[in-house]
Amino acid sequence: MSKKSLYFIPDITGFTSFVKSVEVEHSQHIISELLELIIDADDLELSVAEVEGDAVFFYKQEDVPGANDILKQIQKTYVRFHEHLKLYQTRRICDCGACTTAVNLSLKFIVHEGDLSMITVKGKEKPFGEDVIRIHKLLKNSIAEKEYLLYTKDMLDKAALINGDEEWSNVAAGMDDYEDIGEISYKSIGLSFLKSLVANPPPLEYGKFKAKPIKYSVKIKSDKTRVYELVTNMEHRHKWTKNPPEFRFKKDTVNRVGSKHICVIGNTEIEFETVTQDFGNEKLVHGEKTTQIPFLREATSYYIIEGDEKETSLRVEYHYEALPFLGWLVKLLFARRVKKGLKESLNLLKEIAEAEKE
Repeated sequence: MSKKSLYFIPDITGFTSFVKSVEVEHSQHIISELLELIIDADDLELSVAEVEGDAVFFYKQEDVPGANDILKQIQKTYVRFHEHLKLYQTRRICDCGACTTAVNLSLKFIVHEGDLSMITVKGKEKPFGEDVIRIHKLLKNSIAEKEYLLYTKDMLDKAALINGDEEWSNVAAGMDDYEDIGEISYKSIGLSFLKSLVANPPPLEYGKFKAKPIKYSVKIKSDKTRVYELVTNMEHRHKWTKNPPEFRFKKDTVNRVGSKHICVIGNTEIEFETVTQDFGNEKLVHGEKTTQIPFLREATSYYIIEGDEKETSLRVEYHYEALPFLGWLVKLLFARRVKKGLKESLNLLKEIAEAEKE
C-alpha cells in the first residue's frame, strides 16, 4: 500500500576527477566524512534509504515533518557542512588536489512529498516507485545557483521564516522536462545567504620549538606526495615502524591539525595530536605532539618534507621538554634512544617508498 512520505536528498557537488591515487583516496575520505556529518545532523528522525555516491537519500513514512522543521533541518545541515569545510581550509596539512579544493564543495537539497511503496531486496526494505524516480531526476535541473533548496508541490510555501530572515522568501519557480516522466514543476531558494551563519574555527595553535631538537634526515628517490602520505596516513604507520605497536585511529578520514591517534605499547596508551609549524615555503610539515611520555612535559615530532616527483628530502626534528630536575637524566638515557629510533624508522620508510617506485 502506498503512503505519503517525505523524500529528502542532500547532495554534495564540486569535486573534479583526480589522477594521483593519493588525491582519489583523500577525496573519498573527505566525502565519507561529509556524508557522515549530514546523517548525524538529522533532527527529523529520517530513514536512510541509500548513500548514493555524493548524496544521502533520506525518507520518512507517513508522519511528514512540518515545513518550518524542514527548513531548520536544511539550515543546520548547511551550516555544519560549511563549518567542516573550513577545517580543510585552515587545518589541512596536505596539499593534494582533493584537500586544497575541498573548501569549494557545495551542497544542494531536493525535497519532495509523494507516495511511498517499499520493495524488499536481500532482506532490506527500500523505497520504490514513481516518486523515487521523480526526486532522483530532479537532481539534474536548470537552476543556476550552486547551492539551493528545490522543493515540489508548494510543500514549503507556508513555512515561517527562520529568525525572520527574508532571504527564505526569495522563491523562484521552475520547470524541467524529463524523459519518460514529462514536465516537473518545482520551486527553489538559493542558500548562499546562509554562509553568514558559518562560524570560523578558532585560531591555529602551532606546536612548540625547542632550542636543540634531535634531528635525522634521509633522501628518498620517490615522489614527495607519496612520502607525505606514508608519513601522515596512520594506516601506513605500521609499515615503517620497527617492532610496531598497536595504532588506534579513526579510519577513512584525512589527517589534519587536531586529529588524534593512540599508540599502544604493552599496557601503556599514549595519545598523540596532529600539529603543524612554519618551517618555510615549499615544505610539507606534519607534527605529532604528546604530553604522555614519562619524564617529559611535552614532546613533538616534526616531519619536514620537500622535493618533487623524483626525489624527496625528509627531515625529522624531535622537540621535547623534560620535567623539572630531570633534564640531565633524559639527555643521558632518552635522547640517544630517540635518535636511534628515528634513524631506523626513516631508513625503513625510505626502503618502502623507493621499492614502491620500482
